[in-house]
Amino acid sequence: MSRSAAKRPTQADIARLAGVSQATVSLVLNDRDAGLRISAETRERVLSAMREWGYVANASAQALVGGRNRIIGVYTFEPVFPSDQRDFYFPFLLGMEQEATELGHDLLLFTSIGGQPEIFREGANRLSLADGALLLGRDPNQQEIERLRDAGYPFVYVGHREVSGAPVSYVAADYAGATRQLVERLLALGHERVAYARLGDGDAQPSRDREKGFRQALRAGGVRRLTGPVWTLDTVTDVDGLVDEMTSGGITGAVVEQQSLAEELREAVLRRGLSVPDDLSVVVLGDTADARGDDVDWTGFVVPREEMGRVATRLLVHVLDSPGPHSESVGCTILPGATIGQPR
Repeated sequence: MSRSAAKRPTQADIARLAGVSQATVSLVLNDRDAGLRISAETRERVLSAMREWGYVANASAQALVGGRNRIIGVYTFEPVFPSDQRDFYFPFLLGMEQEATELGHDLLLFTSIGGQPEIFREGANRLSLADGALLLGRDPNQQEIERLRDAGYPFVYVGHREVSGAPVSYVAADYAGATRQLVERLLALGHERVAYARLGDGDAQPSRDREKGFRQALRAGGVRRLTGPVWTLDTVTDVDGLVDEMTSGGITGAVVEQQSLAEELREAVLRRGLSVPDDLSVVVLGDTADARGDDVDWTGFVVPREEMGRVATRLLVHVLDSPGPHSESVGCTILPGATIGQPR
């Protein structure tokens, strides 16, 4: 019988061919022989037998006996390839792939069941095929995150994530620090009436982090007359009313959470015969997936999504060796832009 037609070799077969015990084969395979004084000659004999007979380890079996299969799972709480996201997830995935390659790990993408987020199915953790997982998503299922944490499964959330009970590991962009730097620039230019505006849910963690930086900058300004109203709009159709409130209230600087809102705000200013930045300075707090991509050189910052993917992958490998909650912050790149200036 030819070797190609023969049955797949087992660890017992490799042990017999190499003249060693099956336990020795297992130790060599899982790279756990460093402290057991397995000679280089024995190790090479085992590896040669594996190569000659085309032995491929069963990753699931390795995991079951406590070994690692060097697979990192990637799970998002919404579809990772929707056409309307404009490659929002692509930089994260690119950074993860690059770092995983450098660390000698593979990535395994887990999909949602029927388009619905579901890590646990029939009581089993679907992510357990991997040593640990990287989690992403703007609207995660908090209960599933807590359940993963309580089960002791290693994971790192990409984005600032706080859940009830014990903390979890995460990597976050320093939204607060970047926002504070930009607001401080407005104050240094002489703006004394600065407002904050956003669309949608102000309770989301990234929004809270940005608002935190905004308020920190105002408190550090040391000028009693500085004020910082915060407006939350339901839709961009409310932008005209927002501009009316800004002009009547003497607001000269606007710190805007989404670029799409900043674009609508600028157009509303132009309709009134005013301009940005002569009559209203505008700061945009990060690039977004729903921006129209106009030619305005916006003052703001870039969310370091690719670097976050890299850092999260490194942190997960660290978590595998050192369990427990860990967190890291990645700095944002400030864009000087041309949409802020001295107030009139």
